[in-house]
Amino acid sequence: MNRRELLVAAGGLGSVPFAGCIDDGSGAEEEATTGPGEDDEADAEPPFEIPTIDAPGSREGTITVPTEGRVTLVNFTRTECPTSEGVLGTIGEARDRLEDDYEFGPDGTVVFLSVTDETRGLDPTPAELADWWREHDGDWPVGIDENGRLNEYYGVAGFPAVAVLDGDGEVRWRDRGSMRAGTIAFTVEEAIEAESSANSD
Repeated sequence: MNRRELLVAAGGLGSVPFAGCIDDGSGAEEEATTGPGEDDEADAEPPFEIPTIDAPGSREGTITVPTEGRVTLVNFTRTECPTSEGVLGTIGEARDRLEDDYEFGPDGTVVFLSVTDETRGLDPTPAELADWWREHDGDWPVGIDENGRLNEYYGVAGFPAVAVLDGDGEVRWRDRGSMRAGTIAFTVEEAIEAESSANSD
């Protein structure tokens, strides 16, 4: 699908309304990040190593966010959030629109990654997260932001949230709430082309 077709698709699709699941307001995140030591300060800056689990479309290991030369779509999610569950279908549709034209995966030009933050909300085990992923038809890498640093660095205030990052970790686009598959696909394609152009200079 070319850019024009993506743009038309983005404009033609109705948006899916999501109220979103806000943070629990417990103050746990602020408390956990008060007075960091040297190791904590180092961990607070990219790149971040995100552990991934064995699940449909995902394998046990790690994904580096960001990775030079690659575009990364990060979906910040929560297993107990119905809107997080609902937006997975939108992300999957966007991925379907792009997979014939681009190489997906940690070694490709683009990777889609969903992450949970163990410091906010439920803290599922890898097995529980895999069951949830399977139940909601996830089909790309899914991992756990073990210390919440990725969420904190990108200022995630509620769930679900999506951010498209370039190879330097700069946010090319982000959204929380009403999302369209066409808009996500178009934005990812634009980020891939910009990354490719930057690498060829």
